[in-house]
Order: sequence, then C-alpha cells, then structure tokens
Amino acid sequence: MTAQNLQQMGTTAPLAASSPGGSIYDLGYRHYDGPRRGRSWAMWSLFVESFRSVWGFGRPMTAKAAPFILTGLYALPALFQLAFSSVISQEMTNGSGPQPELLAYHSYFSMFYFLVFFFCVAQAPELVCRDQRYRVLPLYFTRSLGRLEYALARLASLAAALFLVLMVPCVALFIGDILMKPDTFKAIGDELPKALPAFPANGLIALGLAAISLTVSSFSPRRAYSAIALVAYVLLAEAVPAAVFAIGQSSDWSWTDKLFLVMPISSLDGATNWFFGKALQPGRFTGSLTAEEYAIAALISVVLFTTVLLFRYRRVPA
Repeated sequence: MTAQNLQQMGTTAPLAASSPGGSIYDLGYRHYDGPRRGRSWAMWSLFVESFRSVWGFGRPMTAKAAPFILTGLYALPALFQLAFSSVISQEMTNGSGPQPELLAYHSYFSMFYFLVFFFCVAQAPELVCRDQRYRVLPLYFTRSLGRLEYALARLASLAAALFLVLMVPCVALFIGDILMKPDTFKAIGDELPKALPAFPANGLIALGLAAISLTVSSFSPRRAYSAIALVAYVLLAEAVPAAVFAIGQSSDWSWTDKLFLVMPISSLDGATNWFFGKALQPGRFTGSLTAEEYAIAALISVVLFTTVLLFRYRRVPA
C-alpha cells in the first residue's frame, strides 16, 4: 500500500464516519387531495357539531335527558290545549259557564320562562367549558377556524336550539287554535297574522339568553361553577333593580324604573309584548317604561354580551 493510498484513506474515513445514515420508507400515507372549503365550512361544521351536542346526539342517553325533558315540560301546557281543543271549542260554542282562559303567544314565555332558563343552565356550559377544561382549543385554532368564528358558531348553535324550544309550543298553540274553529281554511287566514310575530320575538329571546349564558359560562372551565354563576347573575340582575325601585318609591326617586332595562328576563318579556303589539300588563310591569324601550334594551343586551363573548375568546389561553 503506497503512501498515496494511505493519505486518501486518512482523508475519507472521518467524512464517512460523520455523515448521517438512515433509510427512507414509504408507509403508504395518502395526501389529502379533496376540496379545501375554508373558514366558512369549518364554522358550519362546528355549528352542526355544537347543535348536536346541545341535544346530546352522539353521546350517552344521560346527556339527552336534560334538554328533552325541559323542552317537553315547556311545551306541555300548549300540548294539553291542543289535545283538548275539541272540548274547549264545544264549551266556547255552547257558552255555558265561564269561558276557558286560553294560552296566548305573547304571554307564554312569561309564564314558563324558568324552564327555558334551566335549559340554558344545563346546556350552555356543555358547549364552552369542556374545551377549556381538556385544553382542546389549540386543536380548533390551529386549523382554518379562528377564535371569533369559534365563539360565533357556539353562540349560533345555542340560539338555534333555544329558538326550536321556544317555537314548539307556539306551533302547538297555532294548530290548537285552528282546530277550535269550524272553518279550517278561514281559521288559518285569521290565525296566521296573530302567530307570525312569534318568529322575531322568539328569535330575540333565543339570542338574548344564548348570549348571556355563553358569556357567563365561558369564564370558567368547570360546568358546575359556570351553572352557579349563571343562576347567580340572573337572580341578582332581576332582584336588585326591583329592590332599588321599591326603595325609590318611598324616597321619591324618579329614575329607579329605568333599572328594569338591565333585567335579562323582564326585558325579553317586555320586548315580546312589543312584537305582538300588546300593552304591558300592570301586574307584571311597573314604572313608566314602554314595550318599545324593553325591546331596545334587549337588543343592546344581545350586542353587549356578544361583544364580551368575542373579547373573552380573543384573550382566552389556547
């Protein structure tokens, strides 16, 4: 072996030792070659998944108990009126004895609102608390879905579920009122203008309750804490203005009735009367406020709580 060969081995051996070694294997993974639908499709997919989650679809039977039981209880009085519509119609036709007092579209929510509120307490934390508790928000935000789209999709899903809950008894009342009349086609024409305001009225109620429920629930990753906070907020928001108004009456304060505008349930109830063109009943509403002012306050509440919800998800760690 010559000196030249030894020199070549001495120069090439360190290079061979320092170079990385390895093999490339084809594991058979297929690349996604389908359409990429973007943010709008991701937002729609989250809306559908959230709507199914509100009703417990794709989950055990225990998850379906609360939403379906509360929905059934809320619609039960209207379903009773529908079931006995023929009997009520005969009593109204005969005119014997006192006339039965029928349930109305504009006052149905004010009579059974607590069932809808319990629906929010049970299902709103379900939408936003688990994602924070199990730290899965980065999985959403690393895709084409942004923080604002996530919050709006969750809000829209809960509002859609609440709108469905609110409309079931209205449909039952509509069918029952038609069946009480002898002429069906004429009854439809007479009853439809009375029932149509239920769509915007219930839409505003659904948006208002959904915005309040999700905003309060989004500040805690624990469902129990969120539910307690939501109940506490609504109770305080309803009780404190009423207490201040009672004190103001004895102290000649003329501005205390304006505090009723911040009451979440009462403002939605008053806005419902405005959509139906009904005057506020003195037994349920006190002060000088009008139904139009309650409707404006309800719209402002929707905008305010939605803004807080969006700001919350801009700041939430993920």
